[in-house]
Amino acid sequence: MLKSTNEAAMIKVNNVDHPFCEGLTIKALMDEKGFVFHRIIVKLNGKVVEETKLNEIQLKDGDNLEAIHVFAGG
Repeated sequence: MLKSTNEAAMIKVNNVDHPFCEGLTIKALMDEKGFVFHRIIVKLNGKVVEETKLNEIQLKDGDNLEAIHVFAGG
């Protein structure tokens, strides 16, 4: 399905629409959103992304990013 020219490019971040910017990396987006937890699992379009790749992978229009904070409690 083609987008109309007046539709803004978007990505999903934890199921919330977020404006898409060309060249934006996962790491840059996480820093912008304040996702700086010590233990975090990141999934891009349903696939887990290795922590070493967060600064390399550039997001694309329509991507779905999930950031899951892992913590222990009792």
